[in-house]
Amino acid sequence: MAGARGTGPQRNAGGSANKKGSNRKKQTKQMIILAVMLIICAALITWTVLLMKEKLAQQRQMTEQDSMVDLVEMSRGETSETAEVTHQTEVPEFTEATTTATASGTGDTSTTATTMTYATAPKRVTVQTVSFSRVTLTSTKAQHTTAAGGKQTTQAGAKTTQASKTTQSSKATSQTTASTAQTTHTDAQKLTPNSAPTAAQLPFNELLALYLGAQAQGNSAYFVDGDTPTVVLHSDKAYRIATAADDYAMTHWLGGTGGTDDNPWQTDKPYTLKSYHDGDPYIYYTSNSGAGGEYQVIGYYNCKTGDNIWARLHYFQVGVGWQAEYHIMNSKNGTTTELFTSTSDAEALYESNAAIEQLEKDLRSLGMSAGSWNSYTSLEPNQQGDALWSKAGEHNKGFAPQSGETCGAVSGTGNATVYSAANTTSAAAASLPAGTLLSIPKNAVPVGTDMVPVQAKINGTWVSGYMQPQDVLACAE
Repeated sequence: MAGARGTGPQRNAGGSANKKGSNRKKQTKQMIILAVMLIICAALITWTVLLMKEKLAQQRQMTEQDSMVDLVEMSRGETSETAEVTHQTEVPEFTEATTTATASGTGDTSTTATTMTYATAPKRVTVQTVSFSRVTLTSTKAQHTTAAGGKQTTQAGAKTTQASKTTQSSKATSQTTASTAQTTHTDAQKLTPNSAPTAAQLPFNELLALYLGAQAQGNSAYFVDGDTPTVVLHSDKAYRIATAADDYAMTHWLGGTGGTDDNPWQTDKPYTLKSYHDGDPYIYYTSNSGAGGEYQVIGYYNCKTGDNIWARLHYFQVGVGWQAEYHIMNSKNGTTTELFTSTSDAEALYESNAAIEQLEKDLRSLGMSAGSWNSYTSLEPNQQGDALWSKAGEHNKGFAPQSGETCGAVSGTGNATVYSAANTTSAAAASLPAGTLLSIPKNAVPVGTDMVPVQAKINGTWVSGYMQPQDVLACAE
């Protein structure tokens, strides 16, 4: 090992020293360049940080200004007249904007004027510590009443907004005005009975009006109860039939009791009427002895169906005996058809067994019955009022037409109006249910096309007025 180390090559000592000095210079130069670069980087970093700090400070200033504006807006709802917040600090190279806003109101309009003075931005950016000042905003607020339209106008910026609320004093004023502006209007009092006929009682009340009306006019009326309750009305002409089935038309009469076309020998003497039931309710009627000399009428009427079979007989004497010429007729709904005619011997005046047998045969052919003579019940004129009243219920109990007047009733179903004057544009005096009895002047019947003057007893009180003719049912005889 020693031999080997001693045999190594020998180098020039002076050359090595020069090379070492050159290296030191290079290293020194590199250190200086590195230091300069570090200084430059540090300066750039510092400058960048200061710029960011300045920008953040400006944003914070704007945030503080906005918060101050919100604070002033919120303070307008307070009871103090002035809200003022002021923070003053020096700004080295520029002056922040100063805003003064004055809000005032008179009567219905509120006005806010805003003046802004803007600072000129600096020509160069200076890296330094920046101080900020808050915007000073002075608000002068006057108490006011919001306009009726609910609007406020702001001149600065020409901005119109809807008011969010009105003061309590404004509400109170509006309510008082509205109450004062109302017009008091009272309708005419309309009376209404505290009861009404039931559906089952309604036809009996309408028949009762006809029954009482005939008597009030000096005529005769008969009532026959049954499945189809019937009233027969008689003046000096025909015996007219009134039932709910034909809407109380009173245009049909018992066959053979009419005028000269129906019965040429008709006299003013009354007929005998009887009622009986044989499945359906029937009326048997015959002219009285001596009515029309030697003429006679015998008839049967089915109250339920309206079928009417009757015979007209003429008796004459041949020697010491009698004969009868007879005609069997069928009348229904105002139309009369002859069914049979013949002449036969008669047992006596007003006695013709042949005519009666033929009459009964024609009755059976049409499904009618002569019934049993023992079951017949005599109908006396104007003597069935109590029976009719008992069927009519309590609604019209105690009613009677006024002195000198006749009786009628509210027809149809539902309610009808009694007007205070003779026209339908006048005030309603009362509302009456169908079946209510009415007192009507006799000269107002038969009911025509004019308004009908009526009086009604409502809950014990008489009420006068006028009704439309289609709402009034009254006996025309």
